[in-house]
Amino acid sequence: MQNAEYAARVEAVKQRAHGRWTEVLGALGLDERMLKRKPMPCPLCKDGVDRFQYTDKYGEGNYHCRKCGPGGGFKLLQACKGMDFHAALCAVEKVLGMLPPAAPVDSAAPERMKKLVQRIWNEALPVTLGDEVDRYLRGRGLALTSYPPSLRFHPALGYYQKERAAKARKVAEYPAMLASVRDAQGAVTLHRTYLSAGRKLDAPDAKKVLCSGFSGAAVRLAEATDELAVCEGIETGIAVFLATGKPVWCALSAGNLEKLWVPDTVRSVCIYGDNDADGDYTGQASAYTVARRLKREEAQSGPRTVRVFLPRQAGSDWADVWRQRQEASLLRAA
Repeated sequence: MQNAEYAARVEAVKQRAHGRWTEVLGALGLDERMLKRKPMPCPLCKDGVDRFQYTDKYGEGNYHCRKCGPGGGFKLLQACKGMDFHAALCAVEKVLGMLPPAAPVDSAAPERMKKLVQRIWNEALPVTLGDEVDRYLRGRGLALTSYPPSLRFHPALGYYQKERAAKARKVAEYPAMLASVRDAQGAVTLHRTYLSAGRKLDAPDAKKVLCSGFSGAAVRLAEATDELAVCEGIETGIAVFLATGKPVWCALSAGNLEKLWVPDTVRSVCIYGDNDADGDYTGQASAYTVARRLKREEAQSGPRTVRVFLPRQAGSDWADVWRQRQEASLLRAA
């Protein structure tokens, strides 16, 4: 869609939503307490006790926070639901009954992706001592005596780059660590970590997920028992397993950690969040968001213990903590 067309679409939605933002936000599941215009903690800066208030003063979903300032309905919806602007726009259009006609759906696409996932997985080998994946993890201080079946070693996986609007093209082949991403029904996609000389490939996209549709799914380093540890990254998950011996599931991102599906049979959940130091506390916020959600689900799942653990040092995750402990042990031994 051209910029002018998109701008006209946005303006049309703003006009239609004017004076109806409370109704729209309520239909999209925002907290009822917020829409009653009560002072509360800010959903944007995740701070304070009563610094935020939704007012809808000008009929545009207006709010004000004493820390991060004022804003409107779209910004509020994005913050509360973790959406980008386009997703928020589509959600509002749907509530207002003005969603544009959808592009024709290729019904064969999901089936093709499923076959591609299976083909790449079948090409790979179980991880064994001394292969590229073992060398990579050993170099990170994360060596295991045996590796879970959810991880595999691909000796020469195609590496693709996309240039502007052109179709992605294969530029090389590299060894890779594959991780099966599963939801309640089974495998949905693959996570790939491209390697070179026993290290992560020196490229901005050395870690990729084959497709984006894996909401709530995870890389399962072990099957859940009555307890489960959850975290973001695969390396972080291995570190948690080495340190605690607990079964670990890796959500792959902070946003997906918040949506992670946890079986009702799990009675104890330990959430190992990242201590992000970039000012927005994404890792910490996601850890507490999933903790809060799991506690609220107790009506369906039954009582469970939920605990959050964060590294003390800003800018670190539990893989960093594990490496620092290993280094300290070596120094003491020396």
